[in-house]
Amino acid sequence: MLSRSFAGAFIIVSCLICGIAGGQGRVCFRVVFYNVENLFDTRKDSVKADGDFTPRGRLYWTKERYSRKLLHISRALIEAGGAVLPSVIGLAEVENRHVLAELAGKTGLADGDYGIVHADSPDVRGIDVALLYRKADFKELRSRFFPVELEKGERTRDILYCEGVLGGSDTLHFFVCHFPSMRGGEARSEWKRIKAASVVKAKIDSIRLCHPEAKIVVMGDLNGKANTRAQQVLNTENAEKRAIVSSQLYNTGYYLLGKPCGSYRYRGEWQTLDHLIVSGTLLDGSRGLQSSVRMKVVASDFLLEEEKGSYGKRPKPTYRGQRYIGGYSDHLPVFIDLQK
Repeated sequence: MLSRSFAGAFIIVSCLICGIAGGQGRVCFRVVFYNVENLFDTRKDSVKADGDFTPRGRLYWTKERYSRKLLHISRALIEAGGAVLPSVIGLAEVENRHVLAELAGKTGLADGDYGIVHADSPDVRGIDVALLYRKADFKELRSRFFPVELEKGERTRDILYCEGVLGGSDTLHFFVCHFPSMRGGEARSEWKRIKAASVVKAKIDSIRLCHPEAKIVVMGDLNGKANTRAQQVLNTENAEKRAIVSSQLYNTGYYLLGKPCGSYRYRGEWQTLDHLIVSGTLLDGSRGLQSSVRMKVVASDFLLEEEKGSYGKRPKPTYRGQRYIGGYSDHLPVFIDLQK
């Protein structure tokens, strides 16, 4: 088991640390999203292009490296939880349910007694999204996976949807997404992310037809900043707006636009590709649970490394190209708190 005691300061990029208790008598449920960068087991899957992640593969992915990766991911998630383990965790780039079961059951996360929501997606490489939830905090009611059709029969990663009750009284609707990458160029590939965002928007609209005051959280690696066309499809706004509309979606990481910090760093420039988007019903504070206005980025020292050739640090990955670095992920975890 991985110890929960870690050396080093817990640094939040926004420099505003949010405690587990949001005020006297208030209960806080932490929601974390983390792109874990290729959490593969070591076995070859006959229907996936996962041969690189095997002991004899190009990346020499051994049981020792896999075990270390599990411990690293659990350490990052425990750090994101702060005083207690996170209540709900969205993940991107996990290979299968087996790696999730080992992450939740054979590391320091085991104390959280997490349930798992996962299904294999049509991604060629076999990387999926998933949801972990503490059974003591969240009761799953139903879950589905919505396909994202591109062109000529091509599909990308499914959208995970899970409805459940948080804290024994509030029904929440979670979406976990990993939108298509910017491969081929951001502008040329934007239409793919717009397709994925359109699927999410359609499902949210259908929920609101039956439940106009639904409490919704959309999280994921959306492979774009808070002001991209894909987010315009979702119709997101800055969560720090004074006038909150219950039917509107708000991006809690909007304030990071143009800031020298974020969840991902590319060629010396920080970006925020990982997002936590909430409905206005979770911001106005009049309907039970209330969300943080600002998403926090977990940027603890052990998750970072010095970036050669530039001033500053970047997330320390497991691999850089084919070279094994032995780090955590090329992304940083992000989180919000839901208080009641």
